[in-house]
Amino acid sequence: MHRKTTSAFTLTTFLAAMAGSALADRAIQVEDVIWANDHIYDTILTDTNFRNPPRHSTDTLYNFDMSGLTGQRPVSDAAPGMPGYNGGRWSVKLVTFTAQGMAAHDPDGDGAVNFELMNAGDVLAHEGLGHFTIMDTDIAFTCPLIP
Repeated sequence: MHRKTTSAFTLTTFLAAMAGSALADRAIQVEDVIWANDHIYDTILTDTNFRNPPRHSTDTLYNFDMSGLTGQRPVSDAAPGMPGYNGGRWSVKLVTFTAQGMAAHDPDGDGAVNFELMNAGDVLAHEGLGHFTIMDTDIAFTCPLIP
């Protein structure tokens, strides 16, 4: 399951960065791919990306694709039904585990997280513990969440 999920979000990241023409005339639903508020959401992959959106027009999506460990799906700071949810318009932040974070999230050393973070509050709390660093990117795209 981790491999499928990671592959699905890698495709989303690719689409956001490259405006994949393969989806120009269709959208693809991917199941169980993004965490928000302790709930796992499906999403619709689209080829819609944009540059320099106004800060208030996007929500944050924490991407763990290049974090150093597998198995942690992306985490959103907003979801359908929340005040201010922007309909799946994302500004992406890249998360990278530190050595301390690797030890805490992968104590058995198999390269996969032993537990997933399921909400933005947990992501920020673990950043505060020194488990990983979070880096801003200029990646912004649309990929709505489906409950």
